[in-house]
Amino acid sequence: MNTPAIIAALGLFSAVLATVAYVRYRQRESSSLLRNVELARGLRELADGDPVRLASVDEFEVGLYQRLFYVSSVGPRARSAAWALLATLLSATAVLFFDSLDGSAADVFWIVSAILTFCFGVAVIVYTALALYGAATTPRVSFADSYASDEGEIDE
Repeated sequence: MNTPAIIAALGLFSAVLATVAYVRYRQRESSSLLRNVELARGLRELADGDPVRLASVDEFEVGLYQRLFYVSSVGPRARSAAWALLATLLSATAVLFFDSLDGSAADVFWIVSAILTFCFGVAVIVYTALALYGAATTPRVSFADSYASDEGEIDE
């Protein structure tokens, strides 16, 4: 085996590991956020009407729900783009592999691999565009204005 083939195989292996690690990290982050939602519910019950504790629970929930909203709208699209990119790389590797073989079966596999490469390549572009669109258009809810007091308002 020659050196470029070894480098390509290592690159493909690292792409597989990176994709799996990225998707696993994002899934773990989503499950952590859902656990924090349950924690916020429990803290609200423990606050038992105390305004100071309820205010701190509200602040915790605001930050949590902002992150949860963003992760739920952009995260799945980014994970889909990562999987589609990995599938594109694997099918492109199959195209290169079957290109060097002779025979009708190799030609059929080459055509199928080329079609898959094209389809997954389009999916990468679509999912990346959807993720970027979601990131750009997801409203950034800010409660900073509600915490600031108006200058003309008199505190009693």
